Amino acid sequence: MRLHDYLRRVGVAPDLPPTAETLRRLHVAHRETFLFDNVAIQTGGAISVALDAIERKFIDEGCGGYCFEHNTLFAGALRDLGFDPITLLGRVRRGPPERWARTHMVLKVPADGEIWLADVGFGGVGLLEPIALRDGTVAEQAGLTYTLRRDDCLWILSMRDPLLIQQSPLDNSSPMTDLYEFSEDPQTAGDVEVANHFTSTHPDSVFRRTLTIQRSARDGRLVLRGDTLTRYSGGRAIDEPVARERMRDVARELFGVELPATPLISERHDV
Repeated sequence: MRLHDYLRRVGVAPDLPPTAETLRRLHVAHRETFLFDNVAIQTGGAISVALDAIERKFIDEGCGGYCFEHNTLFAGALRDLGFDPITLLGRVRRGPPERWARTHMVLKVPADGEIWLADVGFGGVGLLEPIALRDGTVAEQAGLTYTLRRDDCLWILSMRDPLLIQQSPLDNSSPMTDLYEFSEDPQTAGDVEVANHFTSTHPDSVFRRTLTIQRSARDGRLVLRGDTLTRYSGGRAIDEPVARERMRDVARELFGVELPATPLISERHDV
């Protein structure tokens, strides 16, 4: 792991002790430095989960990526700093339950006598900071509230969704949205490679069907997904439609991403 290059890129000093505060600082710094996106997939490229390939893409080329890349890189940095991260795979709770699959990667990290859920790869509405892996954990981060609950052998991360609250302002139940579920059985590098292959190449994968570019920071979150741009700030969310002919301008102006003039994979799918 090119630890010093990584730490320089995310703006964190070297020689930090393996404490919960170091984990938190590095988690936030990673989230605020790198975009979550599927640009490589949408432009016809392959996704490698080899650490040296991710280092070149993120550190040298200044690109972002998706969960398998983000959390593999983050885990490599944690190990070199003296942590012992454990790779877990989860199911994103989107669409019909019978279609949920282990296509999301998270990390379980012991620090200061506590076990933490670390996940720098869930995109704009994902965790900015690690949270304690305990039933009933509640954490407010940059205007979004997360809860973690135990259901038999599964952990489920949920978020209070500002969009749902705004759609039902008289609903005092504060609607929660389940983001993903995971269990604690450790996964191998081979498990990650198989999950990455499906997610990046299968025609039914959302990452092949829709372009997404997302940025997260303590002062707000920005999510471009297909023809919708969502801005999260101060616990509120605003959706803005994005016309197809404006998509490349939005990617360049708001995210600094230059998309090719040739059709993306998702645009070819629409034809």
